[in-house]
Amino acid sequence: MTLIRSLSAQWLATAYVAGFSILLTFFLGRLFGPEIFGKYSYIVTLASLFAILQDGGFRTLLFREITSPSLRFKIEKLFPLALGHSLAVTVLGLLIVALLKFQDKIPLMLSMTAFGLGTAANFISAGLKGEGQFQREAWWRVVVRSLTGVSIFCCVFLFSAKMDWVFAGWIAGVVISLALQRAYSLRSIRVEKPNPQIYRSIAALLIIDIATLIYFKIDIVMLRHIGEALPEVGFYAASSRILEGIIFLLFPFANVLFRNLRLFADQPGNFIRLTNKLILFSCLAAAAIVPLGMIFGEDIIVLSFGSQYQPGGNVMYWLSISLFFMIPNLALTQGTLAINKENYYALGACLAALLNVALNFYLIPLYGAKGAAVGTVFTEAFLLLFIGAGIYSWYLKRRTPQNES
Repeated sequence: MTLIRSLSAQWLATAYVAGFSILLTFFLGRLFGPEIFGKYSYIVTLASLFAILQDGGFRTLLFREITSPSLRFKIEKLFPLALGHSLAVTVLGLLIVALLKFQDKIPLMLSMTAFGLGTAANFISAGLKGEGQFQREAWWRVVVRSLTGVSIFCCVFLFSAKMDWVFAGWIAGVVISLALQRAYSLRSIRVEKPNPQIYRSIAALLIIDIATLIYFKIDIVMLRHIGEALPEVGFYAASSRILEGIIFLLFPFANVLFRNLRLFADQPGNFIRLTNKLILFSCLAAAAIVPLGMIFGEDIIVLSFGSQYQPGGNVMYWLSISLFFMIPNLALTQGTLAINKENYYALGACLAALLNVALNFYLIPLYGAKGAAVGTVFTEAFLLLFIGAGIYSWYLKRRTPQNES
């Protein structure tokens, strides 16, 4: 019953957050139009790439170590250290952007600040999930999304329908959320000399985050610079946001079951059985979702963002196909991290990022946004084969008659 309650709370919260986020995206897409929405998505993509450094791998480390400690380090010091890391990286990044010449400097700095504050909120989520407080964590995400969404709407309607005010509202919402929460103290922040033990542990996690976001987000950046027109960035961004919403709805299952996978890390037989069940569920979900996206992709885009985004229908078709591989990859990713094979996964993520960049260089000049979507399909297929082989290899090495009993 505890598992069912946790899954229910997580899924309901995720459905709410995803629904709210998608509606907000639809609103901004219609408000800005393809060209400005493409620029907005480009800035958010740059900030999200920087957000990997702000996170530094601490979110995953907090979740894993609070669930089942494996480091010779006091767990209570880990959260303040994570906050200190994020603060130092954010300040350094803002200084660099302020001193150098960047296009759209103010929106970029505001978005970096918003992601930095969001990182602190993510650390709180990771801590609560590590403690098994999935219902409390679900409520926390609902609060953060509600306050940020309402703040954005208020800033846009009360001040100006510009990107600057969107990011200002985002910042205000997260600040209010952090001020109201009582789960973790934000007063204890440790900015100190890097602990070798900690940073050795998060090095692979950080590489994973960087490589994953590169092959998942670099399409928008490359479309902006080697594509033929800025509106194509908007078409691709609109389609990818819908795709992200679908994946986001499946994250609760991955997050809750990661804890179970982690606890089975020393029981190869039970671990592989649970992993197989997750893959089966993933394949069934993909079989139900993908045909809908392929058939009704253009209608979904027009209904969501308006008729001016109709050219994005072809992009939606190919991105839908990528879900055949992307959804099972959710289960395989959680399994790989649960058995401490983050170094292997980091290698796979780096190879996937390189493959995606190479495919984009070849396909985007020829086919534009559609080419970027096709590259995503091949990248996700490669990653599924690579990390699936890694888990199976681990199982063959670890299984013994005693473990199988």
